[in-house]
Amino acid sequence: MKGRTSAFITGMAVSVIFVASLWLPTVDNCFNIAPSLTGNEKSRLSMLPELRLDPKSIADFYYKFEKYFIVKFGLRDALIRWNSLLKLKLLKINEFPKVLVGQDDWLYLIQDDEGNNALDYYRVTRPFAGDREIAEWVRPLVEVKNYCDKKGIRFVVAIAPMKTRIYPEYIPRYLEPLRKKTRLDQLKEYLDRRGVIDCVDMGEAVLEGKKDYIVFLKYDVHWNGYGAFFGYRMLAEKLARLCPRIVPKAIGEYVTESGELPGGDLASMLGLKDMFSEMVYLLKPKFNARAQRHPVPYPVASSRLSELYETGVPALPRAVVYHDSFFNLMKLYLPEHFSRIACFQSYNRIDLSILDIERPDIVIYEMAESFIQKSPAYVTPMYK
Repeated sequence: MKGRTSAFITGMAVSVIFVASLWLPTVDNCFNIAPSLTGNEKSRLSMLPELRLDPKSIADFYYKFEKYFIVKFGLRDALIRWNSLLKLKLLKINEFPKVLVGQDDWLYLIQDDEGNNALDYYRVTRPFAGDREIAEWVRPLVEVKNYCDKKGIRFVVAIAPMKTRIYPEYIPRYLEPLRKKTRLDQLKEYLDRRGVIDCVDMGEAVLEGKKDYIVFLKYDVHWNGYGAFFGYRMLAEKLARLCPRIVPKAIGEYVTESGELPGGDLASMLGLKDMFSEMVYLLKPKFNARAQRHPVPYPVASSRLSELYETGVPALPRAVVYHDSFFNLMKLYLPEHFSRIACFQSYNRIDLSILDIERPDIVIYEMAESFIQKSPAYVTPMYK
């Protein structure tokens, strides 16, 4: 009798725990009982998508709601955190779906939200098969260049380096590259031979800067103020050859400001932002900066962030920049060289209708190095 009672109590306890585990995420969704632990910025996916009564809207709602549900799943932040702590502290696992934990706790991106695998790019698992494949990859950019040529606009591609290239020494040895030549090496060789596009590999200057400065954030995907400056400097030197009015600044013309930063986006992906912090460095000009930031005065649907800078010096050229998040710190330096520079964080989408509004002298397309691994369809020229 005693055994039956004990078994009944055990069974009831297991049932209660099981039912509670099923309902806790829903309770958290309704009442927000668990605090946010990842420190991630609010995503556009955190808002319930709109539903209209037409076939296209219904199909689009299904796709967006699936992503919304994943982002808003109850206890998501806490579960991510517990999973990361279990793997790191107890199981000693250093690879997560999106983040690699290297030596001395250096964090590296493995895979972004678009499925691009930065670690595979670093390891050169899929090099270009040959010139034909490179030509196909470059084709959309050549299409943009030809469009700019017809309007008398210079077109420049600027490539920002990934942390794996600049700080490979903290990556586990078993993940060493399989080949010496990366896709970027192959691309640059092809462009040097064909001369179809002006391309600037900003990583070369960042590697030089690394000799004297820390140039990347330890717990974030991106470079810091120093890394962005060296990238800017190399790009500005290229632009100066196209437009002599552009005179690149020297690092001695800036003063360094530093402060402690809680763990960056990679620490957030692990749900451990509060466990990591580092010094962040920004360069402030010693000179009187002329560039003033204004909101872009017209909507651009393809841009996640749109900003406009003006110096009030009409003799300087005008520019349009299509970029990803790496370019945001470069805005501390580059706008000083233009009478007007309009910047659109549009990633792969190049809305060419902007050129009729801005009438620039120079168009810059900036992209992170690992995106060279994506298909040529990654770059999407848009004319309307």
